Amino acid sequence: MIFLTGFMGSGKTAVGRVLALHLKRPFIDLDAYIVAKSGRSIANIFACAGEPAFRVLEHEALVEVTNGSRKAVVATGGGLPIDGANRAIMKSGGHIVYLKASFDTLISRIPEDPGRPLWNQQAHELLKARKPAYEDADVVVDTDGMTIREVAREVSRLVANLRDPLPVLVPGAPYPVYIGSGIFKDLKNMLARHVRPEGVFIIVDEQVHAHHHRLIRSAVKGLPHHIMRIPSGERVKSSPFLGRILEEMLSVQVNRHWICMAIGGGVTGDLCAFASSIFMRGIPVVQVPTTLLAQVDSGIGGKTGINLDQGKNLVGTIHQPRFVLSDVDFLATLAPDLIRGAMAEVVKYGIIMDARLFEYLEKARTVDYEKVVAMCSADKAAVVSADEREGGRRRILNFGHTVGHAIERVLNYEVSHGRAVAAGMLFASWFSCELGLLKGSDLGRIRSLVKRFTSTGAGTVLPEPRQIEAAMALDKKGTGSGVHFVLTPGIGDATVKYLTSSEILGAYGRYIHGSEASV
Repeated sequence: MIFLTGFMGSGKTAVGRVLALHLKRPFIDLDAYIVAKSGRSIANIFACAGEPAFRVLEHEALVEVTNGSRKAVVATGGGLPIDGANRAIMKSGGHIVYLKASFDTLISRIPEDPGRPLWNQQAHELLKARKPAYEDADVVVDTDGMTIREVAREVSRLVANLRDPLPVLVPGAPYPVYIGSGIFKDLKNMLARHVRPEGVFIIVDEQVHAHHHRLIRSAVKGLPHHIMRIPSGERVKSSPFLGRILEEMLSVQVNRHWICMAIGGGVTGDLCAFASSIFMRGIPVVQVPTTLLAQVDSGIGGKTGINLDQGKNLVGTIHQPRFVLSDVDFLATLAPDLIRGAMAEVVKYGIIMDARLFEYLEKARTVDYEKVVAMCSADKAAVVSADEREGGRRRILNFGHTVGHAIERVLNYEVSHGRAVAAGMLFASWFSCELGLLKGSDLGRIRSLVKRFTSTGAGTVLPEPRQIEAAMALDKKGTGSGVHFVLTPGIGDATVKYLTSSEILGAYGRYIHGSEASV
């Protein structure tokens, strides 16, 4: 998206219309959007409710437009960028273009107009006060002496090579997800858009470092930084290793003006984000997921944590990143079993909320990973934006995980997370069919797709109900004697039912003693 900002008279609406026609994009005038939605003029809103009420309406309109109009050209109100939260939203969903004009130019363009409630004798001082916020933009175009068409052409030229990020509009903490091939080299530019740290404390998976250490060092060249390599695998998600990270942060004199950066898979991301969330009561974190699983799932959403002996992720926080950078070129060095494991999560999104993704996977001979990462990231962003802390809709992301996590624990994590979740999804789909929610034909499609993308040829022997009962009791999705269990009524849909443990275990017992109960 392109967000045009600037003072009254800078030409945002006029330029926006011409620019949208040139780029063949929809055009949205945010003030007109507010008027249409509220049924009242801007002047009337100011007169009756005051400027603070208008700013609330303006912020809500910006969120709605950013969520729903991915490629639009948006002309914003003159006061909208003053709120840093609004600038964060615009940077999450697109790029800000400041149409700059001298005050003399603005005077020549705007006669006295009662429809502009803030255009008065104090306008010059207001412009000076707003200038720093206007200049916090991706592109600045000085419009003095230029026609509307000339300005539109210049904006078009300057934004031609900018890649729109995907917005995750968590209330109070919006951030973008950058997705593409070879984009990690632009890390410093992305940092400059969102945060200007004194230094960067980088936690990187040792295998990622072995493959990409030159790229990593090149990307942060010129920035004060410290790189800490950590071993691969779940064993580092522990209290002792967390302590080692915090001690190293102190030893290199990290302070509250630094940021943490995770470069690796989900384990690295969880551990780095948890450390950053508690170090000096919280410093920013940037996620650079390098595995397919982390790019489509764990890198987005702000969940952090470490494991205890009793189970996975039992201690953690919600700490949203400043941005997520998903460079699909990192996937080239992944082992095939890691790709298969991640595809379980990809298929999950297709089952629970994205029939278009499911159908794409059914038809695809080879997978376009950039496309898959973009589709799954959009799905995850939509859920997280609506339910940051898993109090409602976000629970659907646990499809297959209640039983999947239990299988992992019973088998001492010797089965991959992807294989365990795949087994859990097959059970949840079968259970949905048994309950009369899912058609048999859709169950067949789900079985076929899950096995196509996750099977290694040797099935996982599923534990008996009595073995997973204790593991399920530790599940964070449970309350009291029951569990919020995710089922599917059809491909592209999900529902959450509160079921007792005995109901789930009884169905699981019937399932594993039937046919096709392995992945």
